[in-house]
Amino acid sequence: MITGQRPRAILIAEHDVLIRMVTADMLTDAGFETIEVQTSTEAIAALEHQGPVHVLITGRHIPGNGVVLAHIVHKRWPSVSIIVTTGAGADLERELPPRARLLRKPYDFGDLIRVVEANLQPPEESADNLVTAPLLPGGVPVHTGADMSSGIGAAAAPVSEPDKS
Repeated sequence: MITGQRPRAILIAEHDVLIRMVTADMLTDAGFETIEVQTSTEAIAALEHQGPVHVLITGRHIPGNGVVLAHIVHKRWPSVSIIVTTGAGADLERELPPRARLLRKPYDFGDLIRVVEANLQPPEESADNLVTAPLLPGGVPVHTGADMSSGIGAAAAPVSEPDKS
């Protein structure tokens, strides 16, 4: 974690007390602020009433179902990154919401920190995600705004050069 910044809040929703404590300790040692809960109901309450949460780490089998919680958080708090932990469930990835990560138990400190830090990075811009203005067809002059008397047609006035087709 970068020093000099406010710690990033991570919500840990895990029913196993030992796993929850060890995960919170690892993240706290790495400079993160942690919030610990046992159930999906407590996780939702924490998201509604705590300060901004950056990452949710939830066990698959918490009371209320961690996968269901992941979908609720994805819809209600889209800026919160989601990590679902499990000791089983090979095809669980297909059940997760978009951009949610699966972390298999048992995980070590390095794996946990790598996944958390990857989820704190803004999603990379891909060519599919970029919204760009349409390109003007060749030969259409860019409107300078000098003549607005013609209304909407002034934005793309005809080319003074005759069509050669």
